[in-house]
Amino acid sequence: MLLLTRKVLPVFILISGLLLTHATSANEKVVLQLKWLHQFQFAGYYAAKEKGYYAEAGFDVTIEQRDPLITPTEAVLSNKADFGVMGSSIILDRMKGLPLVALGAVFQHSPLVLITLESSKLLGPYELKGKKVMYSKGNDDATFFAMFHQLGIKESDFTHIRQSFDSDSLIRGEADAISAYLTNQPFYFKEKGINIQVINPLNYGIDFYDDILFTSEQTVRKNPQRVRQFVEASMKGWRYALKNKSEVFSWLATKYPSNKSIDHLRFEAEQTENMILPDIVDIGHISRGRFQRIADIYKQQGLVAKNASYDGVIFTDYLEKNKALPLWAKVLFVIAIASLLLVLTLFALNRRLKKMVAIRAKELSQAETHLARYIDIVDRYVISSQTDLNGIIIDASKAFCEVSGYSKKELIGQPHSIVRHPDTSNATYQELWGTITKGKPWGGELKNIAKDGSCYWLDAKIDPIKNEAGDICGYISIRQNITDKKQIEKLSITDSLTGLNNRLRLDEVLVNEFKRMSRYSLQLSLIICDIDFFKEVNDNYGHLIGDEVLVSIAKILRLHCRDVDVVGRWGGEEFLIICRETNIDGAMIVAEKLRALIEDHIFPQVGHKTASFGVTLVMPKETVEEALKRADQALYRAKESGRNKVVCQ
Repeated sequence: MLLLTRKVLPVFILISGLLLTHATSANEKVVLQLKWLHQFQFAGYYAAKEKGYYAEAGFDVTIEQRDPLITPTEAVLSNKADFGVMGSSIILDRMKGLPLVALGAVFQHSPLVLITLESSKLLGPYELKGKKVMYSKGNDDATFFAMFHQLGIKESDFTHIRQSFDSDSLIRGEADAISAYLTNQPFYFKEKGINIQVINPLNYGIDFYDDILFTSEQTVRKNPQRVRQFVEASMKGWRYALKNKSEVFSWLATKYPSNKSIDHLRFEAEQTENMILPDIVDIGHISRGRFQRIADIYKQQGLVAKNASYDGVIFTDYLEKNKALPLWAKVLFVIAIASLLLVLTLFALNRRLKKMVAIRAKELSQAETHLARYIDIVDRYVISSQTDLNGIIIDASKAFCEVSGYSKKELIGQPHSIVRHPDTSNATYQELWGTITKGKPWGGELKNIAKDGSCYWLDAKIDPIKNEAGDICGYISIRQNITDKKQIEKLSITDSLTGLNNRLRLDEVLVNEFKRMSRYSLQLSLIICDIDFFKEVNDNYGHLIGDEVLVSIAKILRLHCRDVDVVGRWGGEEFLIICRETNIDGAMIVAEKLRALIEDHIFPQVGHKTASFGVTLVMPKETVEEALKRADQALYRAKESGRNKVVCQ
């Protein structure tokens, strides 16, 4: 033992010296290039610097505002900046071969919209035909191209005007619609007493990220952990900034001069928080599914080849390759090292058995205590269970008991199906048992039900247990709780106001149902529902009452549509109902029932409202767009013939 101490002590002193040297060294100088001039849009980065979060992580950060001669992308790739802020065009740049990596999406929704004067009566994209529309043709403006493309509007249908960044061009009539940021321009018009209308691509299923923190692939590969520390400090700054807006306003008046008034900054701060959604998702969250959707939109616009890939653009991919061992692996590693040290110690002490009996007994006792502690850690934090050949539970960890709500005594002797959720299909369990009974491991996601009736999701890995003869004698399962992940996935396909499926989910269902209809020769009908004179509700009672009407009608549709139907918010005051395995007569019956229910319903403050319905039967071999266009035409006829009607086409 003395010899071991003499060998270890110099190493300990060397490591301590290195750590001390690192702690006392100067912070690393880095440059953050913003995409625009100083304003609340970048508040989180100011907070990270001013509150010392960057310094605590070992960074000395210089924050550069927009340079008209160089883009943030060019600044980072030319090493004039280490980090930058840009829009969803980072996905396009990556598909074009630029080595860029997205670190975190601060804005969960793009604030880029089109604005028209309320007096112009231009309420939506269709009304822009034949009008003058001002916007940039940059990559981030692909949201407009995608919205027009999805609605069948060609660029030749209107006159494009080059972006001048002069909001008064709308007032002077030089443009009928201009691109703008929800966080800024609406306040400008409000101060002038001018009412405006907003055409938001989000309402038409086009949902881009914005203000994405990024860096170069070279920087990530050089030191992914340092990049992670910069990201964490930045997001910590954002959390502080959103809770301490007044302090940020003072910085924008002194250290990061902005030409905006306090009232303008307050407006920008409120709208910025609406774009970030800090109460719904973690600040900086990136969804791989949404990145894929944005990539598909760029491909549809012909901005990049159809086979282009954005692989490597998401920072977490690099962390996966370099991440530390999971907790259970660390526990097993510690147990292995402890056991090895114990064996070596016993071997050395065996030569001095008589003199060291007491010491050995003490060390053995300590080792047993440590081992018991490690086993207890595994029991408390690893969700595991063991069954016999018939699936009867013979052992369960404390973690499994905690997530399921059952005690260990209640679980042992019960079939594992005690936690099976009725939503899980028989096919899933047939595949599971068919795999493990052949001696092969099975892995997948399972929806379970707890003792109190609540549901939870697990990512499970089930392995057969074999005896010395090689025969299967039972099964062991290790699981990870992924309930939070599933809840986030649900949020991504749900309309936040009505709770119905959102446009993204409806697009996905339409594609799948058209394939299923073609494969099995099934019938499929579509119903588009539009609330009559809905604008009058917003104008006369305000948007809050308008939202309540939307929620009430969504509830009627959800409760009175059939279980096989898929109902969702199509955009604005429009709803789409996908009627599976239904002919035109059946769809007409559904639509007429819903029309009557809406007509009879009394909405608080508003009274009676009506809705018009367009119904169509999907024809063999036609596209989704063709069927939707026909349903939309039927809806138009219902409106033209007096509203509160069901028309098929």
